[in-house]
Amino acid sequence: MLPRLTHICLHVKELDDCVRFYSGYCKLIVLDERVNDGEGSVYMAEAGNKREIVFQLKTGGDSLELTDTDDSHFGFAVESRQAVDEIANRAREDNILFFEPDEYLPGAYFCGVKDPNGNCVDLGCRHLMTPKKLGIGFYSAYRKSRIACKSLGNSRSLSKTM
Repeated sequence: MLPRLTHICLHVKELDDCVRFYSGYCKLIVLDERVNDGEGSVYMAEAGNKREIVFQLKTGGDSLELTDTDDSHFGFAVESRQAVDEIANRAREDNILFFEPDEYLPGAYFCGVKDPNGNCVDLGCRHLMTPKKLGIGFYSAYRKSRIACKSLGNSRSLSKTM
């Protein structure tokens, strides 16, 4: 049997805030809670994929500060551009919009939202996940746009750079 990815563990500072974020923005559901006196883990997954990849949120971590060149993120697909815009509007109101919605890759429309622990979460539609299919030029332009976006400060807004 080949190894199979079963879960991703995020060591977080504020467990309850992260659970609320991933429930609200990414529509993950709680599968299991193993928490005593505020310490422990919460396991979350997509409602229709409870046996697939699971997020484990574990207490005791520190908040993250992504550098300008760090493109680490979790990617979630949503159904439409309208859904991306609605998420971005909500994130803007919550002051956690990491970068504005735009077509950063040809045909792929997404925005970035910062979770309570500092992770970047991309939410988008029609995202072609394989840079090989796009060609290195598209992927390179995407990285440059993300770096430019991050260097703008807290607003994280970016007009199209590609």
